[in-house]
Amino acid sequence: MEQYRRYWRWAKRAAIFLVIYVVVGYLFLGVHPSDALLHPGATLSTYRTFVVSLLFISMFLVVQFAAMFWFLMRGTYYTVYPGEYDKSFDDVRGQPAAVYSSREVLRLFRGFKDFKQMGGYPPHGILFEGPPGTGKTLMAKAIAGASNVPILVADGSRFQAMFFGIGNMKVRRMFSRARAMSDKYGGCVIFIDELDALGGSRGAISQQSVEYERPSGPHKVIAGMGMGGGGMGIVNELLVNMDGFVAPRGLWRHVRRILGLGRPKIPFYNILVIGATNRALSLDPALLRPGRFDRKIHVGLPDGDGREDIAQYYLAKVRHEPTDVNKLARMTKGYSPAMIQNVVNEALIFALQDGRDALRWDDLWQAKLVEEIGLKQPVKLTPREKEMTAVHEAGHAVASYTLEKGEFQIQVITIQKREHALGLVHGQDIEELYTRTQRQILADIQVSLAGLVAEEIWIGQTTTGPSSDLANATRNAAAYVGLYGMGKSLISVAAMPPTMMDGDPIRAILSDPESRKEMDALLDDCRGRVKKVLLQKRHAVEGVRDALIEREELIGDEIEVLMAELGEREPLEIPVGILTGNGQQGGQPLAIGSGAGDGDGDGHGPGPSGNGPTGQAPPRPDLP
Repeated sequence: MEQYRRYWRWAKRAAIFLVIYVVVGYLFLGVHPSDALLHPGATLSTYRTFVVSLLFISMFLVVQFAAMFWFLMRGTYYTVYPGEYDKSFDDVRGQPAAVYSSREVLRLFRGFKDFKQMGGYPPHGILFEGPPGTGKTLMAKAIAGASNVPILVADGSRFQAMFFGIGNMKVRRMFSRARAMSDKYGGCVIFIDELDALGGSRGAISQQSVEYERPSGPHKVIAGMGMGGGGMGIVNELLVNMDGFVAPRGLWRHVRRILGLGRPKIPFYNILVIGATNRALSLDPALLRPGRFDRKIHVGLPDGDGREDIAQYYLAKVRHEPTDVNKLARMTKGYSPAMIQNVVNEALIFALQDGRDALRWDDLWQAKLVEEIGLKQPVKLTPREKEMTAVHEAGHAVASYTLEKGEFQIQVITIQKREHALGLVHGQDIEELYTRTQRQILADIQVSLAGLVAEEIWIGQTTTGPSSDLANATRNAAAYVGLYGMGKSLISVAAMPPTMMDGDPIRAILSDPESRKEMDALLDDCRGRVKKVLLQKRHAVEGVRDALIEREELIGDEIEVLMAELGEREPLEIPVGILTGNGQQGGQPLAIGSGAGDGDGDGHGPGPSGNGPTGQAPPRPDLP
């Protein structure tokens, strides 16, 4: 019976082959079935020519597609071999916590065998997240220099392609290369910069605002035209390759299967994936779970000690006269390492322009001003415009000096055009602060309104100058009423889903009639209070106004000398006050100039930090 079945299978295969032989000859070569059966020699000769032509065409198409895909896939990443990077952890300054965590992960990566024997598994990935310029890429370079294994460096945007599926192939190719490197060198590191361009959330459109970063709620998928939503497949491919089923590599596994030697066990590939992004909230949640990016290391803005370390590091690289590094660290509060490096470089440019071969302290000061408020853009103002601008800035300066004395240090008062303002008052907190009180927010609102009030008192009418001041005061008043629970209600709009407020809490507060009414009362109250301050300090406002008209710009110690000459040394007994739930002022009069400071003054927009009561205080903007 078994022999009969075997003969039957052979006969069936022969019949199928014969039918194909006759049909192909008839359809493609024009050979009649009878000729194909009666004259097989001539038919096979014709077949030979046809097969050769068919193979040539097939090979041409294969080579054509291979060349096209090679062109589309090239340049996704480049390989850096051990010894080619000269960066180390000593080059990463001002981030001790991040460096410590990175060293710990690197130690586990190197000693993965011992750690696996203990029953653990080494981290699969590290995610460096934080503001731009804080050293995330430099940290990855330091790991590459210390790991002594190859590193594949890629940019998240390079995985995007014209055709659907090319991005997936790029990811597979990169990880295949990493596994080959892991087999050869005992490990491999993959670094993906700007990870959010590759690992964006699937099925969600991330909504964020500049001032407030908070997790997005569920949203509908909004795909683009044509190939919309194709990026989701790239994220899936990345997820699978980071922590999924991976087949053994090489031809030997196929040989073992053919010879019946059994399938080899899936090996462990020692691959560490490093990602860097400043938009971590937009990443797909599946990427952030353990087994993918196990460690999330925040690389934030350095503190005072960190800035001093960074400044010392970059100053050591350039020629400079003896400089108070601690003072440089204090005056660069809120700076990232990249900004400090740029200040040193700009200072060197000023020294070169002045014909010197080493920078001085005044070069650093000028470079700081350029970094924060831009280059001077001289414009010729009419005498009337010059006086109005001087009055406006004098109002800001005297109000700030009075209401924030001992807290906020004014560094520049100018009526020379810089960036988008005809004039401005610029400074920073004396101490680094991470929270704000009701009193500080109210003082900030009053300082913002001081320019407008000064115009009303000394000019008799207002100008277009206070527009940005009013925007700043409005934002602070909105946060006071609807975010911080300092108004009539303790309800915070931050509890609303981002979709209901278009990602902007301030917009939601302004849309509420009751909140607008309370804000209007608060702003009017602050306006009246700062008017009292300016009237009692009339001589100081007029003195600063006259000095600005004469010199156009007051910097640093010039401001302190002028205020001392005007007798502005003692704090003024003016109650800032706090509005209670019934709209009446509560609390006792406060000595203005005592207490904590109220923000950075680094030129960034105002608003809550989003970190709750222990978060860093929102920056105080310059006052144009």
